[in-house]
Amino acid sequence: MAVLRARASRLRTAAIAAGFVIVAAVWTASGFHRAAAVDVETVDVTAGSIVHHVVATGTLQAISTVAVGAQVSGTVEALSADYNSIVHRGDVLARIDPALLQAALGEAQAALAQAEAGLGQARANRAALDTAVVDAQTKLTRAQQLAARQLIPASDLDAAQIAMDGAIAAERSGDAQVSLATAAVDEARAQVGQAAVNLDRTVITSPIDGIVVSREVSVGQTVAAAVQAPVLFDIAADFSRMQVEVDVDEADVAGLQPGEPAAFEVESYLNETFHGVVTQVRLQPVADQTTTATTVGAPMSTTTTVLAVVSYATMIVVENPMEKLRPGMTATVALDGSRVDRAVRIPNAALSFRPPADVLAAIRQPAQREGAAPIDATHRRVWTFDGAQFTPIDVTTGVTDGQWTQLAGGGLREGEALVARASLRSRT
Repeated sequence: MAVLRARASRLRTAAIAAGFVIVAAVWTASGFHRAAAVDVETVDVTAGSIVHHVVATGTLQAISTVAVGAQVSGTVEALSADYNSIVHRGDVLARIDPALLQAALGEAQAALAQAEAGLGQARANRAALDTAVVDAQTKLTRAQQLAARQLIPASDLDAAQIAMDGAIAAERSGDAQVSLATAAVDEARAQVGQAAVNLDRTVITSPIDGIVVSREVSVGQTVAAAVQAPVLFDIAADFSRMQVEVDVDEADVAGLQPGEPAAFEVESYLNETFHGVVTQVRLQPVADQTTTATTVGAPMSTTTTVLAVVSYATMIVVENPMEKLRPGMTATVALDGSRVDRAVRIPNAALSFRPPADVLAAIRQPAQREGAAPIDATHRRVWTFDGAQFTPIDVTTGVTDGQWTQLAGGGLREGEALVARASLRSRT
């Protein structure tokens, strides 16, 4: 009996030891393999206004700038204006050497004098022809009277008639000569006028009151105006009001309207914001880049040029009373584009969320459920979480302001919670 009791005691001791080993093993395993849980952060769908903000880069310029050119060719003899010169209408800016044009004027005047002399000679000849007609008419009348009384032969009467006809023809020719001489005089006078105008154009004057912002010539330089007038100066009418020309992308131009406020900064004044007003959104598109697409097929390949970036020039007027802003400065402009009031808004964090693969694996949800529908610029996908599974919801979006995006279509309501972030959270 004592042996049996000793054996039973050893068995109980072994069983208790085995139990402790099992408990220790379980505790140790749990310490190294902690249970996984999903940490989900959600955001709510709300209602409110969305204003699409447009940021673009433009260049400052004077509202009115006049390019002053030379209408005659020659050598620049003198300059009376330079950069930043304040000029008034009629002020002399430059002079071109007038020697050749003075000679051309003298030649035209001489040609006019010669033409006027020719006209005088033609008129004198015309007067002589008038006298010849009167004489021929007198002789014809006398011959007719004598022939009526049969005192002269018929041949003398015929001769008198022929002489009369010849005198009339010569008179008409004299009229034509006078007309030709008169036309020659008119042409010569026009040549004199043109030569005088060209001579006057050797003096370049300012057409407006303003400031010289650019000078393109120097003394001694030859300018040629045979094809087009070369630009000598650029004159800005006024710097107290300037404008910014900014190219706005076609995707952002829809909401821009004249009269809308605009703000911009320039690198010269980093801590200062300037304010202006949109005055014009031009209809002419500006193609910044082009791409070439080639289609290969039978019987031949075709190449098509496609506009890659299309924008529209937008003009913004800004007051510049202190004339701190200068032409050519680069401005970073902020504009308010499309606006939607009382919109159902989705936080942008929800639109960018996709369930991570490790989270889907932890909750035993197939990853392929996420790719059920195509997603483009307006067709997006958001997710909800019920504590066990992620559920995708396809929506159509509209205007965005960087923080919120308009819900244009889809099965969402105000107040609904959408997933913005999900991760695995370890717990003890």
